[in-house]
Amino acid sequence: MKILFYLLLLLLFISPTSAAEFKIDFTDDGMKLLKKKGFGKKTIYTNGKDEKGYYLKAVADSSATGLGLEIKNKKLLDEMPFLNITFKIEKDFTNIDQTTKDGHDWAARIMVGHGKKIGAKILSLSHSSFLDEGFLQQSPWTKGSRDYVISNDKTGEWHTRKINVKELLIKTHNISFTNFIAIFSDSNNSKEKIIAYYRDIYFSDK
Repeated sequence: MKILFYLLLLLLFISPTSAAEFKIDFTDDGMKLLKKKGFGKKTIYTNGKDEKGYYLKAVADSSATGLGLEIKNKKLLDEMPFLNITFKIEKDFTNIDQTTKDGHDWAARIMVGHGKKIGAKILSLSHSSFLDEGFLQQSPWTKGSRDYVISNDKTGEWHTRKINVKELLIKTHNISFTNFIAIFSDSNNSKEKIIAYYRDIYFSDK
């Protein structure tokens, strides 16, 4: 998918919270620094707050837009190989085949890897209501991209996944670093409307 080539241009505010944790900031101050990049109709991202703190809401309606940042520290995953993701899906796709080009949309996913214009190696950690957790495939759009399903939770409630992204990047692309991280909710292929929420996205040492 051509959108992957834009990832290095994305910017998202991240704040280190401890020596062993690196967390995305969804507060009002953090949102001021948030940049969007995509093509065509834009996915709408807004922040909110509840008793557990700040979160990000994504509404994609036939749209494709990501939020992310360039990571210059190639040793980040040596220090903090785990990526923690908490999300919930308010409105998912009705019935799509995410193994095909026409159905290759994801209500919620976090993307890492080696992002560059030519020869990118991307890993999408995705939610799917149709594929089992642990499902792995090459993207039908991009040779250098892999989809890995980390959740098929259908409760509509907040749920958390912890993934050893260093281990997965070695397995899928034979690399042990990431030079970006991006949030991506898209529905431009299926032309459906989805609503997803993200919070507490951070790298950790354990």
